[in-house]
Amino acid sequence: MQKITLTVFSILFFGNVLTAQRTWSLEKCIQHVQQSNVTSLRHANLEVAKNKIVLERTEAERQPDLGFSTNIGLNLGRTIDPSTNEFGNSSTLYNSFRLESNYTLYDGNQTKKRIEKSSLAVQSAQADADQLAKDLSLSVLQAYLTILMAEEQLSNAKKNLSQTESWMRQTKNLVNAGLQSSADMRNVEIQKARDEQKIIDRQNYLDRSYVALKLILEIDPSLSLKIVKPKKIAQPDESIQNLSFRSIYAKALRTQPGVEGGELELKSLKLDKAIALTEKKPTVSLFGGVWTNYSSAITEFDESNIFLDTIGSTYFVSIPGPDIDVPASQIVEVGGELKNKKYLNQVGDNLGYGVGVNVYVPILDKKSSKLNAEIAQINYRQKQEENIQFKQQLRTDIQNAIADVKAAVKKLEAAEKTLTLLEASIVSMKNKLSLGNINAFEYKTILNDRDSAEIELVLAKYEFILKKMIVEFYEGKKLKL
Repeated sequence: MQKITLTVFSILFFGNVLTAQRTWSLEKCIQHVQQSNVTSLRHANLEVAKNKIVLERTEAERQPDLGFSTNIGLNLGRTIDPSTNEFGNSSTLYNSFRLESNYTLYDGNQTKKRIEKSSLAVQSAQADADQLAKDLSLSVLQAYLTILMAEEQLSNAKKNLSQTESWMRQTKNLVNAGLQSSADMRNVEIQKARDEQKIIDRQNYLDRSYVALKLILEIDPSLSLKIVKPKKIAQPDESIQNLSFRSIYAKALRTQPGVEGGELELKSLKLDKAIALTEKKPTVSLFGGVWTNYSSAITEFDESNIFLDTIGSTYFVSIPGPDIDVPASQIVEVGGELKNKKYLNQVGDNLGYGVGVNVYVPILDKKSSKLNAEIAQINYRQKQEENIQFKQQLRTDIQNAIADVKAAVKKLEAAEKTLTLLEASIVSMKNKLSLGNINAFEYKTILNDRDSAEIELVLAKYEFILKKMIVEFYEGKKLKL
């Protein structure tokens, strides 16, 4: 019993999960494309991450550096011993160590300006990514509305087929009663075949529309997906006719990340000129280090066999063997015994350190700073022109969006009126058909007109929705049905 209960629970649970996964609203589609790191956004997000690393690296330039170096070598013949800086003819083994550090005290505020520039680059890259995400939401909206339109067209095609089948049954009865000819029946059959063909076309268009949406979402086209049909679709109202270009454009300047990104990049380019001019300023740095070395040429007395005595103010060295006491300064001359000084003793005894300040004043730089500043100024002016063009295009897009939505309202009203008149005419023609006052061809003609009017109405309805939401996009509103 427990196994049966568990099985039923699992089927119900996972069935609900799969259903939830397959049924997506417009909000979920937009959220997915903005948060799932799709290909089109991945590059933009990587650019943001790269600029953050550059900023961190630039900030780290304020810190002092610290480096350790060592070398080991063998001198042959007459060479300078790097440990003693003396010439020698014997082969010597040498080894040295050095620990050094540098810290920039002043660089004409170049590092500060570069940090500021890197910070602006991060913000600009993020604004570009945000703008791309918003643009993708429009692509999702268009694909989503295309599916809704395709579904409604398919539904209308199925409804028309059902009406044609009813007409076929009525015509068959009239033919059997001798009120209509077999030619009328063929016209009905032709209409039925056309309706079936439209259903196939509409279904194919719907399937292709779903594939287009899946490609934007970057999900497997073979996976089942069903979009949510809104319970209520927006209808035209008086607010459409009262749309203000100035108001929408002002909102777009505040809500479109591309506008902010352009201004941030402009500030960044302005800093390039300031950075180039700092190259002519002096730099002051603090340095310091610790070092030591070893050389096989360095010797010392064998302390186990040599004794140092003092007689008065004179130092004497006693050497084993002959009873000889000589002044310490003459020990080599009398054949005193020496040995190589131990490695660790040399490293400890030769330890040295030092600190200092380094000042560099550029005098001639081959016009590098001047030319770099001029190039930076040109780049700044180019970006100014790009920002002007971007805002001009934004103005044009908003003006077109306002004009389009107003035209879409009129188009929708005309399509609704046309379909209403045709529906009323069909009712009248249907009565005449049942009385045998008109033939099937005449009735079929008005049905085809009605089908075309339905298609025009569906197109007009979703065109209005799309144009209305584009205006809302520029107003900074959230896209939702």
